[in-house]
Formats: sequence, C-alpha cells, structure tokens
Amino acid sequence: MVIPKLTRDLPHPFSMDGVVRKDDTLQAKAVREAVTNMVIHSDFMVNGVLKVEKYDDCFVLTNPGLLKLPIEQIYKGGESKARNQRMQNMFRMIGYGENLGSGFPLILNAWNEKHWIKPELLEQPELMQVKLTLHIQNEPTNEPVNERQQTILSIMKQSPSIIREDLANKLGISLATLKRELTSLRKEGYITRSGSDKNGQWIVVSK
Repeated sequence: MVIPKLTRDLPHPFSMDGVVRKDDTLQAKAVREAVTNMVIHSDFMVNGVLKVEKYDDCFVLTNPGLLKLPIEQIYKGGESKARNQRMQNMFRMIGYGENLGSGFPLILNAWNEKHWIKPELLEQPELMQVKLTLHIQNEPTNEPVNERQQTILSIMKQSPSIIREDLANKLGISLATLKRELTSLRKEGYITRSGSDKNGQWIVVSK
C-alpha cells in the first residue's frame, strides 16, 4: 500500500518488454529497497514507529533502533546485518530486497542516475531512531558558494568530531552564522552527521 503511493510520482518512462508494458525504473526499485530496509532493520523492542513521510521534494523514512554498521560502511556496501533476518528472508521470497550488502548502493546508484541530491542516512541516538531522506531534486552543479564553506569542509575532514562551538571559534564567526552555513551545506548535500550533537561526527559527502 505504501510503495505505490511513493513511486507513482517518480518518472516512469514508457517501454515495452515484448508485448508487456514495462514501467519499472531503477528509482522505483530503490524506493522499494528503502522501505524494505526500514522494516528489516527496525528494533521493535524500543519505543517508536515506522514512519514514511512524502513531500514535494523528498521522501523521509524513519524507523526505531540504531544502525548495526558504521554509516561509512553502509554507503560503501558489501556488508549486511539485518536486525530481523526472518523478515528479510520473507521479503526476498516475494522479490523485495537486494543481495546482502548491495541494497544501499542500489539506492545511491538510482539517485546518482538522475543527478538527485545524494540520499542522507542519519542516526539519531537521542531519539533511538534512524532517518533516511531521499531528495527528489537535482544535485548542485557548483562548488560550495564561498571560501568559508570550503574551509568548513576542510576542517570537518581533518576533525570529524569537532563541535559547532569550536568550529565557529576556528573560523572567527558567530554560532548563528555557522549554523546558517551548515544548513546550506546540508541542504546542498555536502555534509551529513552521524550521532548526537555532542558525541557524533561530521561526514563530508564526496561529490
């Protein structure tokens, strides 16, 4: 019930497989994979709900529980640790779910094909949940718009655990100004964050 509602607004180029109309696309498969992952990786022993939000420019999928692999490894692929393996097997029997460790790379490839902003996977320990945002809009074609943002990215690469206050001090700017720059970098898909504000790490997304 959920997947058709999510995929109906995705591009569906008309094609024929013999005499059968074929509308499935890599992006539709990626959305199915994202929903499947949301279920098989959920921790149903903690408070929280499976939530799917659909906006004009993105999908947001949230599930209870924390990641069982580092975010960097999930983006890279090749490893899989499903929390609910029986559910995973059931989904695969009906054609949902990719080979182990290849699901998230499929999502990345599908979004890259359309030049959409890179999917953002965010772990939120304080809420005991994981959030995946799938933007349905094109990636920015330009480099960060100012020298300050380039400096921010450079510092984050060298010190992923740096907190906002220390970053603002290094740059010699106010915390409010830094927050505006971070919001811009997040929106354009240059950075994401793993973990809480105090104990998490910045992740600079390769373009």
